[in-house]
Amino acid sequence: MMNPDNKLFIGCPVQHARQFLSGKWQMGILWNLRDKPLRFGEIKNLLPGISDKTLMVELDFFVQKKMIERNNFVYPSPRIEYVLSSIGKSLIPVINSIVEWGYLHVQDERVNKEMNMTPISAIETIENEMAEII
Repeated sequence: MMNPDNKLFIGCPVQHARQFLSGKWQMGILWNLRDKPLRFGEIKNLLPGISDKTLMVELDFFVQKKMIERNNFVYPSPRIEYVLSSIGKSLIPVINSIVEWGYLHVQDERVNKEMNMTPISAIETIENEMAEII
């Protein structure tokens, strides 16, 4: 994450955006909140491998930066839900573009790897599968 004391980055839009997208779990947290509010445990279950502490730190950061709202409910049973704010929602198209690019790149990588290790009949099958996707 960018050091806020570093005067070089003050006013840089790329560095500003990067603080919300560069962490290991940040895009996953925002992406999973894109459709509906979630509780802490629900978010954790959607991000296998994230620790409670890391998730709490990331959620606190996003709440502080007003990307996510933390809603406390008392009735009918006590619970806390996290929901994207309007600012957080504005990042979803950016993340969606990254997801689409990643999907296309993963497909190319898979095809290239399999083409180097397979006979021509398997290559034709892969090409046919790719043609159906596109």
